Amino acid sequence: MNHCRSIAISVLLLAAAGCREASTPGIDGALAMRYAQGNYDLGPRIFRTEGALRSAEWIKAEAERIPALAEAKGTVRLPGSAQAAFSGVRNVEIAFPGSSDDFIVVGAHHDTKFLSGVPDFAGANDGASGVGALLAMATATADFARKQPLPCGIRFVFFDGEEALVEYTERDGLTGSRDYVNMLRSSGELERCRAMVLLDMIGDRDLHVELAGNSTPALAKLVLKAAKDLGHSGGFSSGSIPMLDDHYPFLQAGIPAVDLIDFSFGPDNRYWHTAEDTMDKISAESIKTVADTALRTVWLLAENDFKDLAE
Repeated sequence: MNHCRSIAISVLLLAAAGCREASTPGIDGALAMRYAQGNYDLGPRIFRTEGALRSAEWIKAEAERIPALAEAKGTVRLPGSAQAAFSGVRNVEIAFPGSSDDFIVVGAHHDTKFLSGVPDFAGANDGASGVGALLAMATATADFARKQPLPCGIRFVFFDGEEALVEYTERDGLTGSRDYVNMLRSSGELERCRAMVLLDMIGDRDLHVELAGNSTPALAKLVLKAAKDLGHSGGFSSGSIPMLDDHYPFLQAGIPAVDLIDFSFGPDNRYWHTAEDTMDKISAESIKTVADTALRTVWLLAENDFKDLAE
């Protein structure tokens, strides 16, 4: 299944290379930072705690305040499968309709890691930067959609439970993205999900996004093209290291997916999952660079009608 989709996206990539420049919305970096600060200020947002609930409710409230949301026919909900009530998953989705019933998922996680040695860990980069990016992307998309139709549906999904409480297993970690995929499957929407683009740890002031090695290859190449189109080639490269991240359940379900992640946070990655992951370590420019590249990727995919992605 993945092989067939990968071939289809390869065809799409060749077509995209020759098409005219897409009219793509760009985000407000300062707005993204304000959103990131607001999410960070909530404090720890550990899965299955009141902090995660506060985070989901805060994201939903901020999303509902997006000025052009109603005019763009955007909707905000807390999606979940039948198991969500038992697992404690609190995902948030901002969905926009497009000119076709197909849609792309753009995701980031809003929970933070439980660190026994850092009880107040609030994750500026590892959590809040992705939240800020997605809210700013949804704002830019709403502004665009009130003037002209989107080329396809776009769903911005804030995943809960990405971080493992102990260690990653089938029952620990990636809980929100697994639940979301299960929800798509049970609702009959899975085949309409054409691709998934994940943003994780994308605010580092010293930005270099190395696409996860287990990203769909042709989709990763399209991200690099999008970065080049926007003049950001120096900040992106293909990686060889696979990541157990929220794109993985989509890959398992046969959905092409790519993980935009800067997994080198501070000297020797020493800021990652430590008390050093604070707001002074991230920047509006970095978030904007990644978010704009992700949106450009979405537009390249959608405006070429996905070609023959059907099985």
